[in-house]
Amino acid sequence: MIPAELSSRRIVWAEEVPLAERTTLRIGGSARFFAEVEDVAALRALLTWAGAENLPLLPLGKGSNVLIPDEGFSGVAFVLAGDFRKVEIHGTRILAGAGASLMSLAVLAGQAGLTGLEGLSGIPSSVGGAVRINAGAYGSEIFDLLVSVGLVTRTGEARELPAAQIAHGYRWTALMQSKDLIASATLRLRQANRVTVHARMEEVAEKRKKALPGGPNAGSIFKNPAGDYAGRLLEACGMKGRRIGGAQVSPNHANVIVNLGGARASDVRALMAEMHRAVKDRFGIDLVPEIEVLPSPSVE
Repeated sequence: MIPAELSSRRIVWAEEVPLAERTTLRIGGSARFFAEVEDVAALRALLTWAGAENLPLLPLGKGSNVLIPDEGFSGVAFVLAGDFRKVEIHGTRILAGAGASLMSLAVLAGQAGLTGLEGLSGIPSSVGGAVRINAGAYGSEIFDLLVSVGLVTRTGEARELPAAQIAHGYRWTALMQSKDLIASATLRLRQANRVTVHARMEEVAEKRKKALPGGPNAGSIFKNPAGDYAGRLLEACGMKGRRIGGAQVSPNHANVIVNLGGARASDVRALMAEMHRAVKDRFGIDLVPEIEVLPSPSVE
């Protein structure tokens, strides 16, 4: 039953919702609570209630960069919907809600004759998720385009933060350590020929199709170490095709784990540990996970 504090808000609410189908890996147990939050007032109310109940929060986005425990999530998993998926284009500036699809945003930008998002167009992420980790591909990162970020604090306060004031780097931003929730992002793009932008997006789509395997996966498992590629190191260690349970290192890409069917989070964690150990033993390099691995309740 929806809490009384949230009943008048724009929130679609449910309990004991399976999360596996809401992630690209298709792995994980159920969330104790699940919510689709449709505006800032609803988000503020949810954060205030969860804080009062001491419930952990999981902004799920597109579920493309996360490993949910087999035991599930004991707090509130939520996605941003409604107003959070709106996009406004003003000249070369785009104001996008954090729940908007990064792919859809790139398409809308191209239709408006704006360039800059093509390299990111194939990433299956929400805008908020992309900003949080400084998503990037094919030589571009979202912080190259970011002007400012709209945030909502865990106490419900809304504020705007210039991108220049947010520490960031390769697949990392200070927002990953912050408890603030990303509500919106303002991007500055450049004018371009629509045909040229479309052609570039087609090129990126073809590259991703060739580079990434089919089947449920979360993309790159580990970040690239400085001056090298995690995939190259893992391939040199013979990890392609290595399997534990229903999880397998792709025979086509050594830095991608595929769910062959029925894989468990424990299978993926065990495989990640083996991949990390192999590279550490041979090259002395500590690979850092790119995906967010939520801890199992039994080890929290």
